[in-house]
Amino acid sequence: MTEHITDDVLATLARSDRDGGSGAEHLAGCTDCRTRMAVWQNIGSAVRAEADERAVTPPSFDALLGPALAGATVPSRGQAAATVPAPKADGRDMSWRTAWQLTLRQAALMPRLWAPLSAAGFVGAALVASARVQDGFGVRLFGAVAVLLVILGALMVASPRRDPRRELLFTLPVPPAAVFLARLTVVLFADVAMAMICSALVDGPGWWPVVTSWLGESLLAASLALALAVRFAPAAGAAAGGALWLLGVVGGPQGLFSTPADALLNALLSTTPWTLLLALALLGWAAGAMRSHGTAASAP
Repeated sequence: MTEHITDDVLATLARSDRDGGSGAEHLAGCTDCRTRMAVWQNIGSAVRAEADERAVTPPSFDALLGPALAGATVPSRGQAAATVPAPKADGRDMSWRTAWQLTLRQAALMPRLWAPLSAAGFVGAALVASARVQDGFGVRLFGAVAVLLVILGALMVASPRRDPRRELLFTLPVPPAAVFLARLTVVLFADVAMAMICSALVDGPGWWPVVTSWLGESLLAASLALALAVRFAPAAGAAAGGALWLLGVVGGPQGLFSTPADALLNALLSTTPWTLLLALALLGWAAGAMRSHGTAASAP
């Protein structure tokens, strides 16, 4: 007499879509095992049906996080699922609207000492520059400090200490590039605003000449450092940004010495539309890297 299939094996066969090999051959010739197999299949169908009835559709990201970002009360899971209708706007509009809300909250992710230290650096450089305005050294000093602080702020956006393995960028249901640009907007806006305000404290050539002495170079160096930090590694970005800053200190428009590359450096590091466009292109390159990283991270 052939030994019957055990209940454990029958339960496994009932849950599996495979033919079961020798088990299927035994079932074809054993009425008793086929009857028991049907029982296990009915049990599995009943369990799946009950699980489907208990399943609750999770609320959308905007239903949960949107009110919190706007300062309202976050609804409970049941309330969000029952009362919040499906968003009518397309996904892209919702993502960018949420990214704008996130932009207003990015300051909380920045180091607490970043803004005070940056402000102290700008103010200190402006005061020293005002004391040495006669020989032009003061303007060069303020420009060098402003460029360096803007570079450091930009590198902080891509620092792994602020976001280990960029987990937050890839777990939010918005494009990683949007969150990345939101952070960058906060940092660059704060640094450039502080530098412009402190430029008014520098005596001598006037506010706008002082601003043009650092604006183009700082945005270009910060964009280059950030793009390489995102594309390759933070160390590569820091090295590139530091090298460009050093070139500006030594031989740029406000450089200490005359070099054979002065013509190229003056055109590259001056505040011109071409410099600003190049900086914008580098930022777009960095954002594209974030977008490609997000696509790779979401791929199965």
